Amino acid sequence: MRNLFRSLSLGAAAVLFVALAGGQARADIILLPGESAPHGGVGHTPESILSIQSPKNTEDAFGKVAWNGSRDVITGEIAKRGEHSKTLSFAQAGITNAGQLRIFMDIEDPDNDLILHEMTLTAYSSDGSTILFEGSFTAGPQFFSELGGGQGHGDYVFGLDATQAARLQAAFEADPNLRLGLFARTSDDTGSFTNFKLGQGPEPIPEPMTMLLFGTGLAGVAAKVRRRRKKDAGDESPGKI
Repeated sequence: MRNLFRSLSLGAAAVLFVALAGGQARADIILLPGESAPHGGVGHTPESILSIQSPKNTEDAFGKVAWNGSRDVITGEIAKRGEHSKTLSFAQAGITNAGQLRIFMDIEDPDNDLILHEMTLTAYSSDGSTILFEGSFTAGPQFFSELGGGQGHGDYVFGLDATQAARLQAAFEADPNLRLGLFARTSDDTGSFTNFKLGQGPEPIPEPMTMLLFGTGLAGVAAKVRRRRKKDAGDESPGKI
């Protein structure tokens, strides 16, 4: 009976691990509601990567900045070009660890809200021949209201989940000069523009699954130590040869 229970427990743990790991892999870019954009000279100032604007009286906006090996390729309804819509290297974004990469979304809509439908971060090889990484915000369409009040703020902060951060970090280590580009599509932001910036966040926090496995590992070690102590005590008991 004990062996059966142990087998069922291990099976359930395996199913839980696969389910959670699969869910995390699909998350890619995740919203980090507990963080805010650094400003006022604190930390590295986030660098603009994309600025999109809904044209005239329409509500929908989209834009993309990519890298072809020698220059940026910009498509869509871009509100601000040049310094505001461009690909970035890790160094320009102020990061060395993909787990610290943050995307700051600044809403500058007269109605103080928008709907984010899609957002995709892409890493291009330095020669533009290969897409080394691609991660997307898959929780849209999602409603967001302005929080910071005006330009220059990061109303919302996004980051990569642990799985995708590891993938991007591996790409960076293979090609330290890779370029990061961004695509975003919004609606309900008539005549306004939305800025996206890249910057550095806090040290990566272990994800729940990592902590679960860590805790399970500690419990296993503790159980093994207890069994060993009981065995040693039994060996040393009177009459034991």
